Amino acid sequence: MKLFLIFTLLLAGPAFTASAQTNPAATPSTPAAAPAQATLSDPFSDPLIQQVVQRHKKAVDGDTAETKSLTTDLEKWTKEQPNNHLLQAYLGSVYTLDSRDSWWGPSKLTYLQNGGKELEAAVAADPHNPAVRFVRAIDYFELPAIFGKRQTAREDFLILVKQVEGLLPNAYKLNNETQQAIYYYAGLSDKQLSLPKEAKELMERGLKLAPNSDLSVKIRAELSNLD
Repeated sequence: MKLFLIFTLLLAGPAFTASAQTNPAATPSTPAAAPAQATLSDPFSDPLIQQVVQRHKKAVDGDTAETKSLTTDLEKWTKEQPNNHLLQAYLGSVYTLDSRDSWWGPSKLTYLQNGGKELEAAVAADPHNPAVRFVRAIDYFELPAIFGKRQTAREDFLILVKQVEGLLPNAYKLNNETQQAIYYYAGLSDKQLSLPKEAKELMERGLKLAPNSDLSVKIRAELSNLD
């Protein structure tokens, strides 16, 4: 829960409940050819996405009325903007919140399954969009180990790091906050998988981007635990 609040405040991350597993054997593929030079602004700076950010935070914090309202709006917006796959990823995320708020039964499972399907479809449709992949990576990072998606999350984070560093195609110019959050969560993912050396290296690289940011406090705390 604490990790999701950090992400929500910085970048409007996904629900604190992770998405459902839709294909246990699936792993994210490395993006194929795309524009080599960043030409588009950070996807998280879009006004509509910023609106989703604020409402999503309320949903994460337990506002069930906002969760239902946001679900309705995202279903509408994704139909109106079928090529906006970041909205689609958030729809998958908010479906997991609907599952959280549902009683045990078919509806809970359906919401989880639909959440996973939307997240998978969003990344498949827009693999060069780091924001879309980041939403899925956070979901899978938070998913309990029993679902077998933590390695997929790590692979997503490693792709994101390579996009930030220009080693893989990325048409978006990400701001420092987004880049630092990528390094931070990539490090947490490695720590989660008992790879402390790799986790420390990633977090140190992220810290250099913005040593005085709010997130840098969290990074330093993690680094102290890795020493």
